[in-house]
This record gives sequence, C-alpha cells and structure tokens, in this order.
Amino acid sequence: MTREEELLAKIQEMCDQDLEADVIKMIDALPDGERTYKVVGLLARTLSNLAGMIRSGYVEDVQDPDALDRRALEILAETAEEGKDDPNWWCRNGYTRMGLGMEAEAIPYFEHVMALIPDDPETQEFWSDVPEAIGQCKAILDFLDHPKAKEKPYFMRRSMVICIQRDAAYRLDIDPFVPRIAAVDGIEGLVCERAGDESASTVARIKGCFYGEEFDMEIDRVEDFDPSGLRVSTYFNDSDIELVQELHSGYAVDMRFGTDDPSRWFHLQMCIADMAVPDMLVAYDLSACQALSGHLVRRIASSAVPPHPDFAYTIWDEADSRGTDVWLYTRGLQRMGLPDIEIMHSSPRHAVCHRKLIRAVVKYMFWNRHDKASSVPKIDLPVAYMAGGVPLYVRLLPWPEAIKDGSRSAGTPGSLRTRLKRMNSDSCVMFAYPDEQAVAEDVYQPLWMMDDFLDDGHEDDTKFIICEEENTRMHRLAMETFDIVERVARLTPEKVMLRLWLEDDDGELDTLWARLTKYVDRNNFEIRIEDDEHAGEDNGSQLAFIDETDERISTWLIEAGEHCVTPESIYLLDAEPGLKKELGLE
Repeated sequence: MTREEELLAKIQEMCDQDLEADVIKMIDALPDGERTYKVVGLLARTLSNLAGMIRSGYVEDVQDPDALDRRALEILAETAEEGKDDPNWWCRNGYTRMGLGMEAEAIPYFEHVMALIPDDPETQEFWSDVPEAIGQCKAILDFLDHPKAKEKPYFMRRSMVICIQRDAAYRLDIDPFVPRIAAVDGIEGLVCERAGDESASTVARIKGCFYGEEFDMEIDRVEDFDPSGLRVSTYFNDSDIELVQELHSGYAVDMRFGTDDPSRWFHLQMCIADMAVPDMLVAYDLSACQALSGHLVRRIASSAVPPHPDFAYTIWDEADSRGTDVWLYTRGLQRMGLPDIEIMHSSPRHAVCHRKLIRAVVKYMFWNRHDKASSVPKIDLPVAYMAGGVPLYVRLLPWPEAIKDGSRSAGTPGSLRTRLKRMNSDSCVMFAYPDEQAVAEDVYQPLWMMDDFLDDGHEDDTKFIICEEENTRMHRLAMETFDIVERVARLTPEKVMLRLWLEDDDGELDTLWARLTKYVDRNNFEIRIEDDEHAGEDNGSQLAFIDETDERISTWLIEAGEHCVTPESIYLLDAEPGLKKELGLE
C-alpha cells in the first residue's frame, strides 16, 4: 500500500468515526509532498462535511461553518485543472455551494457531474444523490422566489405527548383505561381498536366526539425516547432531574384536536396522559417542543378547570451574530387550529415586553375563536395599554405576506432562508396600528415602530389586557385550590398574597396585589396593599373585608422560601414535599 493509499484509508476511517476536525488537523500537518490531489480533495470534502455537521447541531464546534466552506472552495479552486474531469471535484463544489446558500451556482456543478459519469444503471445509482441535490436546489430557489406556506409537519397537525413512567415494569392496561376516557365530561361515541399483536408499538386506536367535535387518538408504547432539542418548561426537583437522564420509556398519546376551545382540548390530552401513565415522571410535549413535570400533569388532570394557556406552547428566540436582531416565535399553537405567533426585529431591551405581548395575543386567540374560513385571527380589542394610557392594537399577517420583500440572508433571523426548515407553515407575524383611526382603515406598521413604548424600561407602564374569560378561569382555579391558602393563612397570613378586584379613584375595577395581615375565612380578612405595578396613594394601605364575596379574589400566591406557590404552580407542593412542611401543610 502506498503512502497516499494509507492516508486515504486513514482519513475515511476517521470520518466514519465523526472525527472530521481531527482529519483537518492531520492533513494540515502533512508535508507538501504528501498533500496529493486526492488527499486535498478529501480535505475539501471534510471541511464541507464539518460545516454541515455544525449547522445541523450534530457536533458542537466553535468554528464558523461558512468559513470552513469558503476554505473548501479555495482548495477546490486551486485544484481546478486536476479536477476538471473528476466528478468528485464537481460534486464537492456543488455541495459546498449548497452549504453556503448558493443554490443557483451549485446546480451547474451537479449537472456537470451527471454529464461526466457513465449512464449504466450501477453508476447512475451510485451518483443518485446528485439528481436529488439538483431537485433540492430548485425547490429552495422556487421557495425563495415565490414564498408560500408549506404543509404543516405532523407534530403541528396533531398533538403528541410522550409520557415517561417512573416504574420501568409498568404496562398500560387497556381494559380500565378506555372506560375512564369514556367517563370524561363531553366524551361521546368512543370506539377503541386494540392492537392485535402484543409486540406492536401501537397499543390502541381510539375515536370519538368531545363536546360535539370529532377526534382520533393513538396510544403507542415508546422505548428509549431521546428528548434532545426539547425545552424544560416547568420545575423539576434534583432527584427527578437525575431520573430524567435515566428513564426513557413510556407511552405516547397522539391526538388530533378539534378547533373549538383550545384550552379544553389541551386539558383533555393532559387528563388522558395521566390516565395512561399514572405515576408519570415527565411529559414530553413534542408539538410545543417542551418537557412538562409529571407532577404538573397530575395537577392539571385532577382539576375541573382548564390549565393556563402558557402551558400549551413555548416561546423561542433566535438572534443574529451580534445579538441585536431577535426573532421571537411560538411553538405548539398550530395543533389547536391557531397560527403560531412571531415578532420580528425584536431586541434584548424589548424581550420582556414582547414576550408578554405574545402571551396576551395568545390568550385572546384562546378565548376568541376567529372565523374558521380565515387562517388569520382578527384582534378587535387593544391587547395592552402603554405609557400614558395609549391603546395598543395589533395586526397579524401570514408570514409569506409579512416578509415577501424581506431579507434572504441566512444570518437574518426570520428571513426567507431561515424558513426553509422551520416556521414555514401556519404562522403570523405581529404588526401594530399607530392609532384607532388606523385600525378602522387597516393601516398598520412594523411593531418595532412602537419600540419607545414597549421598551423593557417601560414594562411597569404597560398594562396587558386579560379578557373576561381568562379572569373567570383564574378565579375558578384560585377558588378550587383555596383550601391551601386557608391552611397557610391561619398559621402565617403574612406568607399569603391575594390579587383582589378593587375600585380606583374613578370607580373603575382593577386588580391589585395585597398581603394578608389577618385571616378569619375567605369572606373576612385584612390586607395591606403591596402592588409595585400600581404603587400610588393606596400602596401600603390597610383594608379590612367583612362578609365580603369571594368574587373579589382574582388569584393568590404563597411565598415559600425561594419558591412562589400559585394556583398554576401548585404542583410545586408535590415536586418539593419539603414545602408542605415549611408551610405547615403536613
């Protein structure tokens, strides 16, 4: 075996072990006499492959993938004369240009590969990736020139939750499981098709109606699930964090939701998930790309009140290389018949306000169903009042319309090129109306033109609207769990905060946070107003309520060391049992 053959074999062996970075260092260290055409050709290939691995997240490397691809092109240019009749040289040129987003330039290189190779079936099959690459390049160019929404991916058409069990020996018994689902309020006409083969991953297929809307569901056995890429959205104690690293088996609840009342459908799935895996460690919500605590799922399932909308989706962000141009977008809403929501050209100093704005818009969509003939919800009311009482009206535009004249650069968050792989189906970008007349005339502007109002420094001056339906849901949940408050309040009332409906100087009702100072029952108590958001003449005032209706209570909060327990986060008492002792609940 010649020295060149030894090197080529060694390079291939190392690449098979994903050691591309080491291959590059090895070839760079070779003396000029050993850097033959074939060896430097593999160097160009390895540089391009490493660039692709970095872009995809397959490997963690601080190197700039674009710089690696540009170096590969320089090497290929230096060997152009030797490679003019070599299909490998032309193919590497094509793929490297694809990596750099130069699809139009890549196509002629790929086409020349097909012109150089023989047309016998075996050779054509060996090079079959090249025609596929040509097709990919043309599809990308067509998408960039004529942007349009793509078909929703599977996890956006349906809602899939992977429920990981704590007990490795646990197996779902379908016999009691199906009747429990049938007993849920609103469920009718349930039909179950059981798996005939015990070795099959699918345990059962279930169909039925939920409050008059049809749904279908599949229960699958899952082994060795990999949660990479999912975000932890709720609290896990230290021991559960360790278990999450060890346990990867359970059951998937794969559902097609109806389009009415998103919170009710998400609530139903959480209830079914808890039935499928009663002792759940974690629920991986693939549609929202998040990990939810099993303790939270159990609390949601045991409640008659739908969970907070925030549990049903996540907000993600991507920034440019300088970190100044930020793209915010949601994941998880499309399964509910709603568009995902985006804010483009946000920034670090607007992150808090913009996230609150997204949440306010999502709450509006949850409780105000839009015309099903249109994919774009129309928001008729202001979603916030900014500094000086200025109302903020927003306008949602489908992303192809919103960015049709925008950047194509891969470095610009939310650009056409970034949408080749994500956020390219049913998603809307948020715009703003400058005033109420503009609302009537439908004359909107980019949201960033409201930056002076939505700066995080003005967060306390911005009041995000909570609709009546959400206020009702919050009150119901607060009252459902109020026995916890009463037990703590009788021992240590100062640990309890109540958010109360109180009249301002103009006789208008608003909610303020107040600390309990004395507690008899939910209708008789004393408080001290402590509301930083509405600090004013009443801040620090003592008020007593006698024979008061509990309708005045919006929600509550219990301070427990570094934790704050609320009706939404009451699962913390299960996740951290020490909190119960600290609060005198044991």
